Amino acid sequence: MDVHRALVIMNPVAGQHDPAETRALIEQRFAQAQVAYEIRETQEAGDALRWAQQAAADGFDLVIVSGGDGTIMEAMSGLIKGGGRVPLAQLPAGTANLLARALGIPTDQAEALETVFRGKSVRLDVGYLPREDRYFALVAGAGYDARLIGDASRELKNVLGFGAYIVTGIKNLFTLRPARIDLEVDGKRMRLRAHTLLIINVGEIDAAKVALGPDIHPHDGKLDLMIMSSASLLGALRLALRILTRRFDDTQGLRYMSASRIRVSARPPLPTQLDGEQLGVTPLEVEAVPGGALLVVPEAYTEVKEAQALSRST
Repeated sequence: MDVHRALVIMNPVAGQHDPAETRALIEQRFAQAQVAYEIRETQEAGDALRWAQQAAADGFDLVIVSGGDGTIMEAMSGLIKGGGRVPLAQLPAGTANLLARALGIPTDQAEALETVFRGKSVRLDVGYLPREDRYFALVAGAGYDARLIGDASRELKNVLGFGAYIVTGIKNLFTLRPARIDLEVDGKRMRLRAHTLLIINVGEIDAAKVALGPDIHPHDGKLDLMIMSSASLLGALRLALRILTRRFDDTQGLRYMSASRIRVSARPPLPTQLDGEQLGVTPLEVEAVPGGALLVVPEAYTEVKEAQALSRST
């Protein structure tokens, strides 16, 4: 990475990191690299988005975010709205750090900081919600996933870390109820019953050995829709086992589609989430933005996934 002036956005209350230690680490590494930088700490929602959107105009050629997925996604949205020319680098400091894990970025902040200077910039597809004017990198969801995220309070995450999602996930397995879904996929309308719908951009997190579906990658210009309809406890556990063991074919209650535009309505309305942050309730309207985000990844991030995705789309 050829960096001349960087903006560092820190969320001081993200996860369980020590902001003073993080700041000292950043200052030491930038002094060593002899690169100009400015550190700003967020005080309220919208700070990261506003600063990132203005970054290019303010003369920054790199934005680094030390925070959780929410702060990182906010900055990513700002950079896209600012023209998408300035790359985004991550110093993961949240509870899940899903985007960092998906891109192979170390969750240790010192190691992640090395990626800033030794990594490379790549373009990834993103999803866009026109009704909310928001972007996402990983997944937008309606149903079970949004409930477990909503139930994982800040206090619970501070105590249990990622275990908070496991606790709320188990709790919500006992309350699965199918809803009547009106679905529109690239203009084609259909009706069905389901308890969860995931609109996925990044389907695999190698570091966590998790895959949500077959050949779902952020380089094919499409989004993948995952529909889960088995609402019984036994059926839900069977689906979870299938996903964990990556057996996605011929699974009752599990269906996939690929599309550029997706709209979900539900009766009763389903709670929604965006990259691990509560959003609201359905309707949920999403469209793909091919190559919309410019992100810093490790040098070892290969183009194999891109080649696989391109071969699938041709």
